Amino acid sequence: MRGWDPAESISNRWTGGTFNEQKLSPDEAVVYKELGTPEAVRFFRTVETRQRVYEWVYLKSERNVWFLEGTQVDYVAVDADSSEFTKEGREILKDKLITGGVVGGLVGGVAAGFIVLGQKLGLKD
Repeated sequence: MRGWDPAESISNRWTGGTFNEQKLSPDEAVVYKELGTPEAVRFFRTVETRQRVYEWVYLKSERNVWFLEGTQVDYVAVDADSSEFTKEGREILKDKLITGGVVGGLVGGVAAGFIVLGQKLGLKD
């Protein structure tokens, strides 16, 4: 994909670019030869396995073509979140970041307290 610009109003959507035909999968090449360059390309991931899914949007012919890891498919369940993490993985990461932030804040607060109040508490001679 070359020269594609992100669409402002729709997430994970690019318009106005071209493809390098040598880099297309066999299924993508067949669709490209039949329908030409799509007006827009959208990127998703599958819900369960987080595999890459591309939707080629042809506005003039009112047709959408879906590719799962380069293979054309008629139907695929996609997640609008294009992160490689599963929903459970994102929740675990979020929980760990919050816990780490809280623990780091507490440790920093205690350390700052010892620095500021250390002499009054008799910790410095």
